[in-house]
Amino acid sequence: MEAVKKQKRIDLSTEMTVLVACVGLFIIFSVIAPNFLTFSNVMNVFLYSAVTGICATGMTLVIISGGLDISVGSVVGLTGMVAGLVIAGTGNVALGIFLALLTGAGCGALNGLLVTRFKIVPIIATLATMSIFRGMAMLTTNGQSQIVSADAFKWLGRGYLLDVVPYCVIIMIAMFIIIGYVLKNTPFGRKTYSIGGNPEASRLAGMNVKGVRFVIYVLCGLFAGLSGIVTASQTGTAIPSAGEGLEMDVIGAVVLGGASMSGGKGSIVGTLLGVLIFAILQNGLTLLNVMSFWQTIAKGIVLVIAVMLDVARGGGYE
Repeated sequence: MEAVKKQKRIDLSTEMTVLVACVGLFIIFSVIAPNFLTFSNVMNVFLYSAVTGICATGMTLVIISGGLDISVGSVVGLTGMVAGLVIAGTGNVALGIFLALLTGAGCGALNGLLVTRFKIVPIIATLATMSIFRGMAMLTTNGQSQIVSADAFKWLGRGYLLDVVPYCVIIMIAMFIIIGYVLKNTPFGRKTYSIGGNPEASRLAGMNVKGVRFVIYVLCGLFAGLSGIVTASQTGTAIPSAGEGLEMDVIGAVVLGGASMSGGKGSIVGTLLGVLIFAILQNGLTLLNVMSFWQTIAKGIVLVIAVMLDVARGGGYE
């Protein structure tokens, strides 16, 4: 019990540190970046963070459980293509969304199967599927984009509630609330932490370690699929290369938010703050007319800092 209380204090301390960093970054860009501190631009920050944030909810589960999934960016591209092709071909938006989500869950199931059934190291398994899923996305239209003109589909990524808050931001917040509740208040959430902290002890305690990990990978694929749908809706086009590099933003945000790469630690609040830090950084640098190449370098530096913080918290490898 004392160990649990100690871990909660550590998690709270980490969240406060990340919150201070997020607020500090926001203040800096408010001072030096033109038009940063406007309502429309603040909404743009949240709008940009929606795709990364939705995907990061699933990644939080994976990393806390001691796993890793670097295929999520490719899943975003593939599911966006599935949604776009189905909607363009049938005009049925609901069917397109359903099949895209099913595809995302299927991708996650394949990852879970490779990791749990065939005992392939997560980074190797998902590195392989990252290539497979991207190739499948390219094959759907020989690498060509698919325009999605259905008005009923556009509201998801470009619609606003009361002309103020983007619907995709509401979806992101809903996903964070749901996963936050699951992690904190359900047996599944407790098993996720336990498996990440000590899988062998969890197995000896009677937990179905493989089953829980499989479900977690399915959920990660499902959330990546939802991100793919939102991406296609935002652009009005299903692009097979969509989501390239997204996995680094997602993993970086989760680790920066306090999750340990060795498993057993992390929180959904920390992940949300990590996502916002990446969104604020990119938005602020764009307003300062910083070249995209330098922005990529900046995100890489933030990722290195995130991993170094993880090591400092005791999450590194010997």
